[in-house]
Amino acid sequence: MNGTEVLRDAGQRLWLDTISRRLLDSGTLQRYIDDYGVTGVTSNPTILSREIAEDARVLGAAPPSLGGSDPEVPVVAEAVHDVQRAADLLRPQWEATEGVDGWVSIEVPPALAYLAAATVQEGRRLHAQVNRPNVFIKVPATWPGVAAIEALTVAGVPTNATLVFDSRQHHAAERGYLRGLERRLRMGVPLTVASVASVFISRWDAATNPHLPRTSHNLMGLRVARAIDQQHHSTLSTPRWTRLTAVGATPQRLVWASTSPKDPGLPSTYYAEHLPLQDTINTMPEATLLALGHTSELAVDDAEIAGSLTTQMLDHHGVDEPRLAQDLQRQGVQAFAADWDALVSTSRGRAAAG
Repeated sequence: MNGTEVLRDAGQRLWLDTISRRLLDSGTLQRYIDDYGVTGVTSNPTILSREIAEDARVLGAAPPSLGGSDPEVPVVAEAVHDVQRAADLLRPQWEATEGVDGWVSIEVPPALAYLAAATVQEGRRLHAQVNRPNVFIKVPATWPGVAAIEALTVAGVPTNATLVFDSRQHHAAERGYLRGLERRLRMGVPLTVASVASVFISRWDAATNPHLPRTSHNLMGLRVARAIDQQHHSTLSTPRWTRLTAVGATPQRLVWASTSPKDPGLPSTYYAEHLPLQDTINTMPEATLLALGHTSELAVDDAEIAGSLTTQMLDHHGVDEPRLAQDLQRQGVQAFAADWDALVSTSRGRAAAG
């Protein structure tokens, strides 16, 4: 039994945290679906930027009619094209599991992260452009983003609340989804609108390792993930949520994202080994998926190994968890926005050269 099978037996879904022309054209994504049980794919502006930097054909493949005078249009068009292809590969899973598996995510431009109305408008437009039922629209879980998640849910648009860093941000995103479902219930329309929340793990450890003793390194991300998982299950047991599930609603599932270790001393499978939590999703880089697929000795540990990392210890070492969560989310938005701007600049440069 390889590592991917171990995680699936533990009740966890595996997603691939990248979309690329190489994976699609070569048939590699289909092989990962068949051989490793991949049930979803996601991406973000940083990953898209990396793909375009590695493959000059990507933007060049956009039909001239899509470009016009806006260099952002061909970028979006190419992202949509790849997402459509991946969604079509995963569509059989989506149909067979009645919408549990088989999802692909595409992100609204990160410059909209603090603009609720613009995010809703772009999310609805992007959802219509992709025109696939098994695609999540990724929305940063900022306060305006949470309002957008609620509005998009009301509109029947599946959402992926991304850049979630702590329990408060997750609670807000989950409540936004819940309120959207309640509004649909009052409208008398079906509650079959899916959502997930992507919790970023390794960035916590990169930020806190310099402040913590060596014995506590690489535990902060696990601590945050487990706190969010516990909070999530508490929410599902409330009468408010029970009423929604009784009429067809499904929970906003948890996705462990940013699962590539930033510490070079860690194996690529570190977070996969320590977060095999039931009914969650691990979206992982290709290198991690391959490492899991080629190991027969995965040391899965679902114990509370981060329990020694107490609030008192964090306070003692100057780690302000709520403030750091806000900083990490803001930095995440800024990093994605910078990569998106670089993509648009590349598109503008290629249009000028053509």
